[in-house]
Amino acid sequence: MTKIFTSLIVDDERLARVALGKELSKFTDFEIVGEASSIKTAVPVIKKLNPDIIFLDIQLSDGTGFDLLNQVDYNGKVIFVTAYSDFATRAFEINAQDYLLKPVSKERVNSVLNRLKEKNKNSGFVQEKVFNYDDRIMVEQKKSIHFLKLNTLVLFRAERGYTSIFDWTGKEYLVLESLGRWQKKLPADHFARVHRNSIINFNFIEKAEKSGNSAYIFLKGVPVPVIVSRGYYKLLKAEYFYR
Repeated sequence: MTKIFTSLIVDDERLARVALGKELSKFTDFEIVGEASSIKTAVPVIKKLNPDIIFLDIQLSDGTGFDLLNQVDYNGKVIFVTAYSDFATRAFEINAQDYLLKPVSKERVNSVLNRLKEKNKNSGFVQEKVFNYDDRIMVEQKKSIHFLKLNTLVLFRAERGYTSIFDWTGKEYLVLESLGRWQKKLPADHFARVHRNSIINFNFIEKAEKSGNSAYIFLKGVPVPVIVSRGYYKLLKAEYFYR
């Protein structure tokens, strides 16, 4: 199956965003899912969409692209797009996938795309599957294998590259999978990310308590409440409550 790269363009110049979007639209492998013009507007968009690729300008109106990456928990690919070549060394120090100089040409975009395809091919990439709520998932522990029904799982919590999964009885499973990957796999009708380290199942909320611009959510089978960070609180209200 052909990989479709969900892509976000972050640039403080509208014409630059339009020009890059026009070049990317020539390739069916890219799907532009959003745009942002600053660090302030990009942070919530990245948290909500978790795109495969961020095409990121280095000089933004309220800081640099490096500043933005320091403010988000993002494990996808970063491709810097800039008019300046001075930052190339630093870009590759943080494992950027590529470095595009403006104006970006179709040939350079094609080169980037082919490189991404080759990396995914060599790493055995498989198109991400989105689970159905009544699916079972296989979880391997040290000496056992468990087949868990997704509709019994209450909380997914990040643990330094791993994820702890809690079911409704309070039992915990530790798996080698990032929270960002789980966010792409879990059905959005039932699961939502509420913090950089937490995804919850709405169906197991027992109560919630507002706390300033955030909230605490109490889940069945989980003894400690889960905090909803300020940024995700705004996204949750917009996505689920004010339709």
